[in-house]
Amino acid sequence: MKEQPNDYGLRLLSTLKVLEEQTDAEHGIQAGPLREKVARKVASLTDRAAKVPDPRTTRSDVATLVKAGYDIDTSGGTRCRYSFQPNFEQWELRFLADAVRTSRSLTQNQGRRIIAKLKSLATIETGKILDRRLIVQQLYHSGSFEQTAFALDEIEKAIDNGWKLSYVQTKRSADGSETTRRQSATGQEVRIVDPIEYVYSPEGYYYLIYLDEKSRSGTKTPRIDRMKDVRALEGTRATRLSGEKKAEVLNVFRQSFGMFESKPVDVTLILKAKHVKSIMDRFGENTPIEQVSAVESKASITVGLSKVFYSWIAQFGGEVRIEGPDEAVRGMKSFLEANLNAYKESAQRGRA
Repeated sequence: MKEQPNDYGLRLLSTLKVLEEQTDAEHGIQAGPLREKVARKVASLTDRAAKVPDPRTTRSDVATLVKAGYDIDTSGGTRCRYSFQPNFEQWELRFLADAVRTSRSLTQNQGRRIIAKLKSLATIETGKILDRRLIVQQLYHSGSFEQTAFALDEIEKAIDNGWKLSYVQTKRSADGSETTRRQSATGQEVRIVDPIEYVYSPEGYYYLIYLDEKSRSGTKTPRIDRMKDVRALEGTRATRLSGEKKAEVLNVFRQSFGMFESKPVDVTLILKAKHVKSIMDRFGENTPIEQVSAVESKASITVGLSKVFYSWIAQFGGEVRIEGPDEAVRGMKSFLEANLNAYKESAQRGRA
């Protein structure tokens, strides 16, 4: 015999659904409209004529939901106004939706699916806000979401269990096609590493941090969307870092610019005062800033030296310069000279 739905259960769940969909901390609903909406929802589920519950029944149903742990505000005074207190506020859901839309690690279809799920956590009014399009300048979505998602699962499994990890690193050939990057020392395609952590960068990519004694910093950080055939090697034993050492490694990554392996150094910058905000946006609100003249400031930062860092400095067109240490100044000069020489050589080829 087919089980029949319980009228009380349907009414109780319909009450919860109406409150979730149509109320929030700022928008409540009076008891009368609530009873009518609950009746219509129950009727749509049972194909029977709508029966509006009486006020006492509605108060009892709401009290039951509160007792069960749902956060429902019943402090509407004599007019009995009810409102569901959602886990996420409107601005929080909007922020999450925007983060999904701007993620380089998701395809557009994956982004739409996640936003649809976020809407299920929102009221009808908030859901309309989440529907709006966010215009993002030059956003190139990843075409390898499934590959990245699977890789993250395997990396997490390896880290949690203390296992080694294997993967094949890819690159783009001169014609743009994907090919495998072999290890320079062994010529092998498959790499077996000791994973430390995976991290998300301001550039919008996931990176794996793993131990590598041959690199200057003792670690490497390949981009996860450029890894394939990622496998947690069950039964193997990876080298594990102490909590203090792991925190030190992660701090180095925070001070880096993209995928490179170099130890951070203390760098002094001299900059036009108008660029102070750009420095603090990149290195944090607590970056030491000192005014040195009416138009110039000095900033003290800690950063890994790399071509990516030098290119970031170069974007300011000479209005931000490296004062020290000498290692950083020499690196910046070499970077600029290499770029200038490339254009000189191009011009010479053109004349020839």
